[in-house]
Amino acid sequence: MAQIFWIASLGHVVFAGILVAMQIPAMIVLSVVCILANLVALVLHRRLQLKQAMTVKMAVTLLMLSIGIWWVGPDAGFEYYFFLLLCEILISDLSVRYKVGMSVAIGSVALMAIMLPSYGIPWVTRDASVSRALQVINLMMVFLVLGGIMWRLHAITERCEHHFRRDATHDYLTKVPNRRAIFHEADMLWHQQRHFTLLLLDADHFKQVNDTYGHTVGDEVLRHLAYIVRGALREEDRLGRVGGEEFLIVFPDSTRDEALTVASRIRRCLEEQPCCLETLTLPVTFSMGLAASDEVASVQELIALADRRLYRAKSAGRDQLVMSDLEIVGPATL
Repeated sequence: MAQIFWIASLGHVVFAGILVAMQIPAMIVLSVVCILANLVALVLHRRLQLKQAMTVKMAVTLLMLSIGIWWVGPDAGFEYYFFLLLCEILISDLSVRYKVGMSVAIGSVALMAIMLPSYGIPWVTRDASVSRALQVINLMMVFLVLGGIMWRLHAITERCEHHFRRDATHDYLTKVPNRRAIFHEADMLWHQQRHFTLLLLDADHFKQVNDTYGHTVGDEVLRHLAYIVRGALREEDRLGRVGGEEFLIVFPDSTRDEALTVASRIRRCLEEQPCCLETLTLPVTFSMGLAASDEVASVQELIALADRRLYRAKSAGRDQLVMSDLEIVGPATL
C-alpha cells in the first residue's frame, strides 16, 4: 500500500501543475492539501497504523473531488476518481468490514456530489472548454494512476507466485529440491525414454549426531551436506532431499562410471571439508546406492533398487557405495 500513497502523491503533484497552468487557484490549494494528506498517510502506514492512513487519504481525496465537481460541474471527469478510490480500497489488506464501510462512503459521496443541484446548490459556472480540458486530463490521470497500481500488483503477484512455487518444490532447510520435485525430474526423464542414473545417499550415524548434539546441530550438518554435494555436481545433475538425512541425485544421460566419478568427488569433498561449527568439527560420511534406468522396468522400481543398494551399503559397514548386486565400492576405492 505504501507504493499507492507515493503514486497518488505524484499524481497530485502533476495535477497541481496542470491546475496552475489553467489558473484555478481553489483547486490548486486542494491539490496541495491532498499531497500533504498522502504524505501523512504514508507516515502512518510506516508506523503500521494502516486503517488511519487509508482513512486520512480517502477523507481528503473525497473532499477534493466533491469540491471539484461543485466547482466545474459533473462533466469535468472528477467522478472518474471515485472508481479509482474504490479500487484502492478493495485491493488493500484492511478488514472486510472496513472495505465495505468505506466503499459505501465512497458511493454515497459520489452520488451526493453529482446530485448537488437537487439540493439547491448550483455548479460554479466555468468555461465549457475548461471543463472539456479537465475531463481529458482527469481521464488520462486515472488511466496513468490505475495503470501504475495494476503494474505494482502484477509485480507483487509474480513475486509471490515465484516464492510459492519455490516453497512447493524446495526443501526449506537445505534449499535444494524436495522429494516431490526430484522424483518428478526422474519421472520426466523416464517418460522421455532417456537413459539416466540415480544415486541415493544417506548420512551415516546422523541419528547419533541429533541425539548427542541436538537438532540445531543436526540441521547445520544437513545444510553442510547439501552445500558439499551441490558443489560436487555437474551443471546438468539434479539434487534433491528425499528424507531426513537422505538425498537423491539424478544424472541425466549418464553412465555408472560418470556417476561413480561424481560420488568419488563428493566423498573427497566431505573428507576435506568436515562440518565445522563454532566449537565443534563433525566429520560426516555417506552410504550410497547407485541404480541405472536400464536395469528396471519402471521409475518406481529404479528408486526401490537404489534404496535396496543403499541399505546394503549401510549393512556393509557404511561409507560405502553399492553399484550392483555384486559390486560394493569402499572408501579406499572411492
